[in-house]
Amino acid sequence: MQVIDLTHILETGMPVYPGSEQAVLLKSATYASHRYQETILQFSAHTGTHIDCGRHFFEHGLGAGNTPPDRFIGRALVIDCRGIQGEAHILKSQILPYSGRLEKTDFVLFHTGWSRFWGTDGYFRDYPTPDPEAAKFLTGFPLKGIGIDAISLDPSDSTNFPNHRILLSRGFLLIENLTCLENLPDSEFLFSCLPLKINDGDGSPVRAVGIVGSME
Repeated sequence: MQVIDLTHILETGMPVYPGSEQAVLLKSATYASHRYQETILQFSAHTGTHIDCGRHFFEHGLGAGNTPPDRFIGRALVIDCRGIQGEAHILKSQILPYSGRLEKTDFVLFHTGWSRFWGTDGYFRDYPTPDPEAAKFLTGFPLKGIGIDAISLDPSDSTNFPNHRILLSRGFLLIENLTCLENLPDSEFLFSCLPLKINDGDGSPVRAVGIVGSME
């Protein structure tokens, strides 16, 4: 069994969605002063590799604390979108060839290659995202969630966030800021994005992983 880490590290000064509070990790105790270490974490629930829950956009949507844990684990497939450049969209026509597999999987991860810009200004603009027609098409499948290796599933200039509203309104989880999707196989694998159990949580950082092979 191989466990593939798909998560950016949480650290002070890491990239955050424009306008969000900066992430700060403070040492409240150190080996020198206390003979042990303890860290205070200060950041948005949507920092780093994270999930968006229905609660993020809908007052009565499920949150990180009351979504059943089985919703965060399941079969997954990667759709390679690295040929899309600039502000181009991921179209329904590019997803159609995967229709048969979408009927039998739980998570779709869009591999745009954008994680290579992590830590640069370019990460926050011109990244590919599904267009609303593609998002609506995905709601026709029995999926648990949609992931992407970019800052958002909506374009950087979006003000009404149509993809978030389309997908979250149908109970999908959204997983953003994934990384290392190139290390995943073309075949199906197990995906996990378990969050912190936050009361009334609209999202949470996650340790996203792909699990390939068996334990035998």
